[in-house]
Amino acid sequence: MVDVFISYSRRNLEFVHKLDTALSACGKASWFDQKKDPLEGLLPGSKWWDEIKHGIESADNFLLIISPESIASPYCNAEIAHAIQHEKRLLTVLYCGNRREADNLKAVDAAIDAIPEESELPTTVSATINNLRSLTRRNWLEISRVQYVKFFDDGLFDRALEQLVEALDMDLAWLRTWSQVRQTARIWAETKDDSYLWSEMRLKPVREMVEKRKQPLTEVEREFIRPEAEHLLTELDNIDTSHTRRSIIGERLCVIGDPRRGVGLRSDGLPDIAWCYVDVPEHLRGKPIEFIGSRKAKEEKYGEFEVKPFFIAKYPITYMQFQAFLDDPDGFERDEWWEGLMENYHKYRMAEQRMKFPNHPRDSVSWFHAIAFCRWLHAKLPMEALPEPPATQSESREQLDKIPNVSQWGIRLPTEWEWQYAATGGQPSNEYPWGLEWDSGQHCNTEESGLGRTIAAGMYPRGASPVGALDMSGNVWEWCLTEYADPTNTGIAGNMSRALRGGCWDWEQEDAHCRSRYGFTSDSMYVFVGFRVVCAPSLKI
Repeated sequence: MVDVFISYSRRNLEFVHKLDTALSACGKASWFDQKKDPLEGLLPGSKWWDEIKHGIESADNFLLIISPESIASPYCNAEIAHAIQHEKRLLTVLYCGNRREADNLKAVDAAIDAIPEESELPTTVSATINNLRSLTRRNWLEISRVQYVKFFDDGLFDRALEQLVEALDMDLAWLRTWSQVRQTARIWAETKDDSYLWSEMRLKPVREMVEKRKQPLTEVEREFIRPEAEHLLTELDNIDTSHTRRSIIGERLCVIGDPRRGVGLRSDGLPDIAWCYVDVPEHLRGKPIEFIGSRKAKEEKYGEFEVKPFFIAKYPITYMQFQAFLDDPDGFERDEWWEGLMENYHKYRMAEQRMKFPNHPRDSVSWFHAIAFCRWLHAKLPMEALPEPPATQSESREQLDKIPNVSQWGIRLPTEWEWQYAATGGQPSNEYPWGLEWDSGQHCNTEESGLGRTIAAGMYPRGASPVGALDMSGNVWEWCLTEYADPTNTGIAGNMSRALRGGCWDWEQEDAHCRSRYGFTSDSMYVFVGFRVVCAPSLKI
């Protein structure tokens, strides 16, 4: 691109030639109309104006040579208006000739006032305002905000040229933007008022320029220009963040892009699952553990079950992730995923999602749908996408090697005992995933929140279970693999009631504790029911 487009009056052509030669010697390429014939009389429709507009649009900077003649020129004013319309960076030179600076500025004002009130732009040029005096005054208000470089017909030409070249090299637009960033960041830090934070659309180009220019940052500036999503996610840790605000944050993340792993899709379009490792101490492996369930505060022992180490999804399956199953040509419509389930069940119409936000839990999904999704995901995910058991301080690598190879595990629904073990972290005394005491305000979305609907998955980080899984209380009930009446049954035949765990947005506190269980028939689809998956030793289903 050309460095600078020069707009000038023919009365100043000799000075413009001198300036152009000097700029060229400094390595700056300029463009200006060098015709010496007066412009009056050009036929309407001449290509001259198209060339002028192209020259302005192609240049990095627009330089106006300010003089009484140029400020009153209809052609210069059309050029200025076009440069402003295309948001070109404006630079100005006040050409004084042999006059004093003050006298030259008075002459500029007088030239504007002398423009006849009825004067119109020539038909050879165009602008949004055709009245020349009105357009000139508006242009002058805009360009007078720019600090001009003064040139006189004396021996100080080189000094003024140096100032002009420095201005060309300096990105004033960036300096203004960065000044705004610095001052706003200081106000934000002083007031602790997040309303001063800029939107992601405004911050992204700032971060790009910071990176490009290697801009040094203070800690406050670095924090201020962090991606908006990071600020929003930090806000979730604040105990004073309301249920309504958490809902708004989740929806805002949908707009700007939710960066959290585990709520969206991988680069290959498959669900991106964030796995939480559920460890089982060595002394409990291979031994049955007693589990107690409850419904409406009525507790009952429902058996002893062996729990082996496994992985559970950090979040319930989201709307975006389930939609990948529906959209895949080898997904929902493929008969293989429905074998052994209710005949032709996948030919039935799926219920509509109530809250169609990508990062919200998939609701209105039946147990049959969840089984088919798990089969599809297990078949589709590449081996490297499956989790690896981490080495811990409590066990050696040799002990970990005793855990069945993950390649022999399956992606499936959790059994009730797996779900409950993950929710409590293996601590039977934990009434809720976060511990003993109830607190819906900081920990989960149940009827007590007053929202009356789901919100984005994972909006309550303080409600995480000991293994790191979120939303194991509230938001949506979650399907388990097991039969409700007989938890030992993990088979898929029949349309009996299947167990659900965790409570939901529409049910109250007592349904959200770790032992609470409920059951619906396998084909049931409700707006408060979803599911999450595990990667665990395969079961015969």
